[in-house]
Amino acid sequence: MEATPPKPEKFSSPWYSKPGLLYFIAAGRPPVAIKIGVTQATTMKTRLKAIQSANHEPVELLGVIRFDSGERPLLQAEGAERELHKRFASSQRLVDWTVGYEWFTTSQELLDYIATHATPPEELDLPRSLAQIREPLPDAPDECLSAKET
Repeated sequence: MEATPPKPEKFSSPWYSKPGLLYFIAAGRPPVAIKIGVTQATTMKTRLKAIQSANHEPVELLGVIRFDSGERPLLQAEGAERELHKRFASSQRLVDWTVGYEWFTTSQELLDYIATHATPPEELDLPRSLAQIREPLPDAPDECLSAKET
């Protein structure tokens, strides 16, 4: 009888051994939604850029929680992310495990959590925002209005 080869450990991927960040990114000014997500510590700026590129509202990194100790820091970060998703589930904007499910309606409770538990991005030499906002935002040009509106 042949020996069964050992199963690979469920979370043995090198991904999980890297330092991670649990991040809170707000969309809109004032913020109307906050994304609770996880990324590698070295890719936070790239992640912020991708989220801004996919969002028509300005986004702002409100804070991060570092995970850089133990054998699988990113696995710890993902566990903390799931717990926060459960904690704030009543303000989740989209159905769990669908595209966009990591966005939550802004609440004072969530903002207080971030203020208490997260490190401001400047303390880790991370940008708060990559958007270059026009102040004030220009009005729509007249040619964009239909004949009824003019």
